[in-house]
Amino acid sequence: MLKKIKHNKYFLLGSILILILIGISFFQFYQENFSYVSEYNKIKEYCYEEKMPEHEYCKVFKNKESLKSYIKNSDPHKLYKKYDAITLTSEIVRHTIFSTLQYFSPLIIALIVLGTIHNHFSSGMFENYLLRMKYKDYLKKNYKIAIKSALIMPVSLIIIFIISSIMSGFNFDLSNVDTSLSVYNEWKYNHFFLYGFIICLIQFFISLLYANIALYCCKQNKNKIVAIIMSFIIFIVIDIFVYIGIYIIFLNKFLGLKELSDYFNIAGYWFFDEGSNLIIPLAISFLLQLISFIFVINSFKSKEKVVLAYEKQIS
Repeated sequence: MLKKIKHNKYFLLGSILILILIGISFFQFYQENFSYVSEYNKIKEYCYEEKMPEHEYCKVFKNKESLKSYIKNSDPHKLYKKYDAITLTSEIVRHTIFSTLQYFSPLIIALIVLGTIHNHFSSGMFENYLLRMKYKDYLKKNYKIAIKSALIMPVSLIIIFIISSIMSGFNFDLSNVDTSLSVYNEWKYNHFFLYGFIICLIQFFISLLYANIALYCCKQNKNKIVAIIMSFIIFIVIDIFVYIGIYIIFLNKFLGLKELSDYFNIAGYWFFDEGSNLIIPLAISFLLQLISFIFVINSFKSKEKVVLAYEKQIS
């Protein structure tokens, strides 16, 4: 058991970091939107119910009408009800600290992949693996780590949705949705499970891209930290190329295709205002992970070159 935990310590570390981030995100949301509840209850008790009408809270209100208006419009129970499972999920993903994963998820995935596989090179285990199994089997074993790491981000979205469903009392009633909210989109709300499935699939493909980048960097650098930083720089370069090179220069300027910027910012593939064009980021994310996969296969197909890279790392 301890051996298995030790072998998966970087995967467990990455998972724990994500769970902590989710917890902080929910705390942040409720702090920002419902931290006034204690004060509200005191105002209601002291002023509205007139149990302590001379309290300083009561002096804020000019007359009873303004007090009644505050009690009615600020009722936390009514405000809480407008946060159905879909709205709460969207708010957590888009407007809390969880949104920082747009740029930190490549680092977390690189940490998992490189933390696990890079040790094979730096510790000399690579040579032992090749004595016990075929080279192709070794590659398959390592790619399973990449696939497993790519599942963390979509699973985190599912966890947020489950927690949001529980906390909202499994409220999926869309009749009372506040359509003025920035997270609201009619198509998304009416097809949320399809929207959510596509977002999770996109995140899996994009995460697999990050994992493939990390695998490539594993062979190139004997220093684990340098390899992680290198993988992040490559991600930034790809993000800039897709957004500026493909979208702004080619599609926007040359072909005249406008208002598609959200679909070519791969770092922002966590949420979309319009759901009807999700086929674009789905296709982009799939193609990017496919190209990166082919690149990794070509990089590792020669056993002799990989062994040579390994010898350079331990020398």
